[in-house]
Amino acid sequence: MVKKLDCPSVPHLVHIETTYRCNQKCIFCYNPNRDCSIDYEKLDRIVDSVSKSNIPHVYLIGGEPSILKIEKLNEYIDKLSKTSSVTIVTNGIRYLDGLSKNLACIGIPIHGDKKTHEYLTNNPGGYDTTITNAKKYIKEGFDVRCIPVLMSINYNQMYDVIKLAAEMGMESVFVDRFESGGIGSKLTNELMPSNEQFFKALDQMIKARKDFAIPLGFGTAIPYCLDKRMIEEDIKANCGAGVTFGAINPQGDFRICNQSLKIYGNVLEEPVEKIWNKKELDEFRDLSWVTEPCINCDLLHECVCGCKVDTSCSGEFCVDCSVRGCKEPVNKVAIKKEVPKIGVPEKMRRFKRNKYLRLNSSHKEIYLVTRYQTIKVDKFLEEVIEYILKNEYILEKELINNFNNMADEKTIRIILSKLCLVGALDQI
Repeated sequence: MVKKLDCPSVPHLVHIETTYRCNQKCIFCYNPNRDCSIDYEKLDRIVDSVSKSNIPHVYLIGGEPSILKIEKLNEYIDKLSKTSSVTIVTNGIRYLDGLSKNLACIGIPIHGDKKTHEYLTNNPGGYDTTITNAKKYIKEGFDVRCIPVLMSINYNQMYDVIKLAAEMGMESVFVDRFESGGIGSKLTNELMPSNEQFFKALDQMIKARKDFAIPLGFGTAIPYCLDKRMIEEDIKANCGAGVTFGAINPQGDFRICNQSLKIYGNVLEEPVEKIWNKKELDEFRDLSWVTEPCINCDLLHECVCGCKVDTSCSGEFCVDCSVRGCKEPVNKVAIKKEVPKIGVPEKMRRFKRNKYLRLNSSHKEIYLVTRYQTIKVDKFLEEVIEYILKNEYILEKELINNFNNMADEKTIRIILSKLCLVGALDQI
């Protein structure tokens, strides 16, 4: 019998689909429609509900969130950022002047060269506008992430997209492979990259990361066995659907991911954590839907079958379309559990608390939240973080003296090094 998926008491990441309305007509869009208005009264209540649930990371997406009134958007960012790291995903067509500095990240897609980008977005002239506005955000000091969608039409342009992102000063590149859903499902056969095209795109991604030294990965789940280089190069991706991630539509309905149509509750009627812990979600978490080649794979609980939901599924959930129908995993792969060696310098250090550091102790687990990570911590580390949150600047020697009755000097110094690695502290 396959072991049930373990999950925390609350999702680490929630996407709020602020509206399905949009100022572009992308041919690959996963949204069900664009013919809708923005319901601010309902959106206010959705944001209030998510804010009260203290979700570690929240994405404001669409449709297109930039078409919201800037004062409302900033209101949502400021409210959510008190306990969460907040990201906006926008097409970059409308520049948000006066955007709140409490925003942790802005995701902006560049899908290829000008011709390809404008064909895919169905917006002549939109490429230059997106590039110009992305540069403005970067100049203003925002972390801007490039989020291209990988399709059969642009698979051979990933190197150039990553090069451009690096030259612009973008923070990272996270590639979303096209998944069939919503409006885009009408063109699935035209847009879905073949496995061979995926391999070639991965070639370019690996080369570009080495050439331009920019953080890179996948934003959507890909089966680990599809190409063993994803493990070898440490760019594997499991989206966390139903385990650490969920999505909320403009009506407040909660699903395990944006692609899924299955609704498990509504955040206007009950909090996220109550919906998240419903027995009904076991229909996904018990893995009873898993078939070959994933059912007997040693990495089932790590990979969870790639993308679990698309319009070609015969049921609510399914193994990824790229491996569906195979008898065995495409490649025999294994993950080496290597613990990185963390060193400390001879001299004592001085740190500044990162502005995006949060301590989330609202749930069963205690979480350290940084700009991009959610990390479960024990009671000792909770006290260390509480100390750091009270002091903008931290002297290593003083912190060691403060906690020398709980841990030795070497342990504390290694912890501080790790806090720098995850973005909780900045060494100065």
